[in-house]
Amino acid sequence: DCYITKRFLNAAYKMQGGRKFIIGDCALFQAGNAPPFIGIIRNLVTDKDGNLNLSVNWLYRPDELKLGKGALIDATPNEIFYSFHKDEISSTYLLHPCKVAFLRKGIELPPRLSCFVCRRVYDTTNKCLYWLTDQDYTDVS
Repeated sequence: DCYITKRFLNAAYKMQGGRKFIIGDCALFQAGNAPPFIGIIRNLVTDKDGNLNLSVNWLYRPDELKLGKGALIDATPNEIFYSFHKDEISSTYLLHPCKVAFLRKGIELPPRLSCFVCRRVYDTTNKCLYWLTDQDYTDVS
């Protein structure tokens, strides 16, 4: 039983520079001198030269949002925002996994738990925010 579980986990993880990650992991990505970007690994793609690239959905920090004129952001210090913005980037930009708690509106993070919190979606096209549980937003891409 233990052997089967261990074998499954080893098959599920991909290795890059000694780091382990899996599709669906949230991770930090190198961003030059700026704070690291935060993203969700959606797919692994090998280019024609055999290099591993990652398809990533980006999570935005409050100071990275560009909302419509007059809109104010009420966010906690560790809050980030899911987006449908997706890029394919080299796996060499991957720093390490990070923890993100995706929470419903009104649910608070338990005390002493250290991670990013995501409750809302940032619509990069319409420059507005929605709650993760809202049903009235769509992603046309």
